[in-house]
Amino acid sequence: MPHHIAIPRPPSTLPALIYRIGLALVCLFPHALPAQEAFSHRLLDDVLSAHVNGQGLVDYVQLKANRDALDAYIEQLATVSPQSHPALFPTPPHALAYWINAYNALVLRGVVDAYPVTSVKEIALFNGFFNRQQWNVGGRALTLDQLENEIIRPQFKDPRIHFVLNCGALSCPPLPNRAFDSATLDETLEHAARRFAGNDKYLRIEGEVLFLSKILDWYGQDFRDWFPDQRANPPARHPLVNYFIPLLEGERAQQVQKPHLELAFMPYDWRLNEQPPPPLTPLQP
Repeated sequence: MPHHIAIPRPPSTLPALIYRIGLALVCLFPHALPAQEAFSHRLLDDVLSAHVNGQGLVDYVQLKANRDALDAYIEQLATVSPQSHPALFPTPPHALAYWINAYNALVLRGVVDAYPVTSVKEIALFNGFFNRQQWNVGGRALTLDQLENEIIRPQFKDPRIHFVLNCGALSCPPLPNRAFDSATLDETLEHAARRFAGNDKYLRIEGEVLFLSKILDWYGQDFRDWFPDQRANPPARHPLVNYFIPLLEGERAQQVQKPHLELAFMPYDWRLNEQPPPPLTPLQP
C-alpha cells in the first residue's frame, strides 16, 4: 500500500528556506517515511484565522506584512496535489477540500503580491488575474480559471462550490476564517449554501422580482444539471428557484414560490474584499 505522507508544518522560528528543504526531502523520498495522516491545511488555517474576520473580509495590510505562513502553504501546493500525490487524498472530500483551499489561497497570494490594489481587476489587466496569471499546483502551471473550470466544476459537479470559492471581490461568497477540512466538508458546504440563500446580498425578493447573485447567472447550468432524483425540480418553476427552496425558511421560502416570479441578476461588486482600516486615534490637544 502507498504511504500517506504528512507535509511538515514549519515552526514559526524556522526560516522559509529550511522549510522548503524539508518539503523537498519529503517529496524526493516519500517511501522512507512511515504511513501518516493525509495532506494538512494547517498553515492556511493559521492564515485565515489570523487575517479574516467574521464577515469574510481580509486584513491585507497585516497579511502582506506577515506572509510567511501563506508563502509556505503556496510552496506546499506547488509540490503536492491530488493529481501528483493521489495517495494523500484517499476520498473525493480530501481532494475537493484541497482544490477549494488552493483556489482561495492563491487568490490571497495574488492580491498580497500586488497589494495595495482596490480590485483584483487591477491585477494583470483584461481579466488576466483569472485566466493568464499561472500558479504552480502539484507541478502543473494552472490559472485560477483552470482550477475552477477544468478541475473543480467538472470533476466534482457540486454547485455548492460556488458558495465557497472566493475571488477576492465584495460580491464573492465570504471567505471563511478557517480552512476547509475533508471530515466536515459536506456539512460546511451545506452551511455555506444556507448562508448564501439567507443573505439579501445574494438573494432577495422585491415585489414580483427575485434578485440573485450574478454568480448564479454565470454558472446557472451547474445548478440545472445537479438535481438528484429525490430533489424536486418541477418545470413550472425556474431550476434556480427549485434549488433554493429547501435552503430557505419561513416567509422567505414562501415568497420564492410565488407564481410568475421574475428573475433578475444583481450587478457584481468587484471592489476588494478588504477590511476597512481602523479609525484614527484623535490627536491630544
